[in-house]
Amino acid sequence: MFEALFRYPRSTFERGEIVFTAGWPEWLVPLLAVLGVAIIVSFLVRSRKRAASRQLLIIGVLQTALLALLLWVLRLPALETEKLREGENAVALLLDTSASMRYGTERARIDDARRGLEMVVAGDGLDLKLRRYEFDQLPRPVDAWSAGDPSGTETSIAATVGRVLDESRFEPLAAIVLASDGADTAGGISEAELAEIASYGVPVHTIGAGREIMPEDLELSDVQVPDRALAGSIVAARLRIRHDSGGTARVRVHAGDRLLAAQNVELDAGNGTTVAWLDIELFERGPQELEFTLEAVDGEQEQRNNRRSALVDVQDEDYRILYFEGEPRWEYKFLRRAIDGDEGLQLVSLLRVSPNKYYRQGIESADELADGFPSTREELFAYDALIIGSVEAALLTAEQQRMLADFVAERGGSLLFTGGLHGLGNGGWGQSLLADALPARLPPLESPSFFRRRATVRPTPQGLATRMLRLAESADDNLEAWRGLPEVADYQLIGDLKPAARTLLVGDNGIDEFPLFVNQPYGRGQSYLLATAGTWRWQMSLPAEDQRHETFWRQLLRSLVASSPQPSRLTATGLPGGGIALRAEFRDASFAPLDEVRVAAVVSRADGASWSVPLAMSDAERGVYTGELDPGESGTYYAEAVAAREDSAVASARSSLHLDVGQAEHFGIRRNATTLMRLAEATGGQYLAEPSPGQLVDALRYSGSGITDLEYRPLWNLPAVLLLLLMIKSAEWLLRRRWSTI
Repeated sequence: MFEALFRYPRSTFERGEIVFTAGWPEWLVPLLAVLGVAIIVSFLVRSRKRAASRQLLIIGVLQTALLALLLWVLRLPALETEKLREGENAVALLLDTSASMRYGTERARIDDARRGLEMVVAGDGLDLKLRRYEFDQLPRPVDAWSAGDPSGTETSIAATVGRVLDESRFEPLAAIVLASDGADTAGGISEAELAEIASYGVPVHTIGAGREIMPEDLELSDVQVPDRALAGSIVAARLRIRHDSGGTARVRVHAGDRLLAAQNVELDAGNGTTVAWLDIELFERGPQELEFTLEAVDGEQEQRNNRRSALVDVQDEDYRILYFEGEPRWEYKFLRRAIDGDEGLQLVSLLRVSPNKYYRQGIESADELADGFPSTREELFAYDALIIGSVEAALLTAEQQRMLADFVAERGGSLLFTGGLHGLGNGGWGQSLLADALPARLPPLESPSFFRRRATVRPTPQGLATRMLRLAESADDNLEAWRGLPEVADYQLIGDLKPAARTLLVGDNGIDEFPLFVNQPYGRGQSYLLATAGTWRWQMSLPAEDQRHETFWRQLLRSLVASSPQPSRLTATGLPGGGIALRAEFRDASFAPLDEVRVAAVVSRADGASWSVPLAMSDAERGVYTGELDPGESGTYYAEAVAAREDSAVASARSSLHLDVGQAEHFGIRRNATTLMRLAEATGGQYLAEPSPGQLVDALRYSGSGITDLEYRPLWNLPAVLLLLLMIKSAEWLLRRRWSTI
């Protein structure tokens, strides 16, 4: 319909500019307009006795519109467009030959891509120099398209287009036509890369290949697990499953030949991605390679994207927690009893039994805590987490209070306050130097906040979602387990929560609900408030075989130490292209960054191959050193970084990871139309999902890049213009005939 009225395609108008070719002087048009309007007004004035004002106004508007249209036609309007000069321009044709292009049902998607590019080759009236390229990581010039199956192990669209543009700087390149499924396994096209490509001024037309919806395919697109865990811990793995239909997916986790976990996941038919959590219990110490597998569905063509591997370093060291308690009480006794036998946790307690006397338990030497609460950063920062019970803030010096804040913010440790007659607000912690680190604005010292009243405890939705508050495997059983717990006999009001705080448990005294267990991030660590000293009643009021009290405290304490960093830490992560990125962080005993050291890493593989990788100091973070390695093969890699000063090692750290090289092309196999559209829009090109010969040829013929000539297409004789003239004059005639007064 558009072309029937306006003769030319809509895209031609979008690219062109309307100009007037009659050559009239600038003053003539307004003069003729004024004369025409004067004649119309004169006619209307003479007719005012025979017609109503409304009728005269309508006739005047129609006659003025007719005058304007006639003036526009008499100036001979034309559409000015740039047309490629024949025989003097080139077009680059880019064919994606990465492994993902082999997919398809009736035919491979690379066949559709070749067919789209051949439309340019066979373009009617196009006199262009055609340059063919095949690409995966980088472009390769070819004389003819390869007939074999595509096999590239990595796709980098940004690097490919950038290389072609760079090589064409000294010749007139009219456009690039890129045929691909848009799956960029090199990390995608960044905004900076897109801006650099657009700066060349060459339009990139993209042809989409493959299907955007594949209901017969499941993909385990991502697996996230903690990089380290305590032996005997249950770690939560976060899975992201991509799908285009609903149903049930079965996930299994193996460590070698051992099945560690299996779970059904309900797939949401209205959402293309489902996120699921899977609990895995790890007992063996050392690096554990976990293989996650999605069971294939009927008709699934590609099953390599149903598998992911991850490595978890199950720690063989003990984590140390300092528990500072201000008075002998049941909570102290039952907390210690709850974690007895947990080999991964060492609870060191300092209990005040009289104003100047402390009782120590769990210490490693007679000197440990001999003078009471630690007075130096080195002594305090040797612990991974801190628990402070019914203790007044005034019992610690100002420096010790600052050290507590630094323990969370700089050391990255976890700090847990529990309720008590002399704790939290009653202990003056809201006015201490530690107040900023706490997740709530505690009541002032003079406002009593501790109450010996019964209250039920229940988790919030956020609390139910956390691993440390899970008392049963399923969500329903977990909620039921919490509902079955006895009441606590005391609670403490903690005041208003801070913006970053989240409530994990609430208490209910039958009248009001109040936050009972809250936390917030602070600096590099986390701070928690447990506003009760009555969880011991869970153990006393339940049968001896009921382990909910022990489970609560073991999981809570393990969560406290799990995120606590060590002074020296090495992280190894896989890169999109199959390489390894190393990040080493070194701090001294007081967790001050180690500068002016030389850092090198040794990376080894199980087959004995090894590499030495120098690590450079980061410009953004003190004490951080980074480097990269491309080993070129899949496998499990072990890395150790050593920091040395004056030829002497001062610190070291280890890490490991499982690397899958060459598998990226089997993930994200659906057509990524978004990437192709972004590239086309940023460069002034067109995205063609199902191109026709006319679309592509027309887009190239009138490209604004390369060597062009101006072409003028007349607009005065468009069918739409003639139709509009007829409509205006017919409307005036019909109205005048109906009114019979003018």
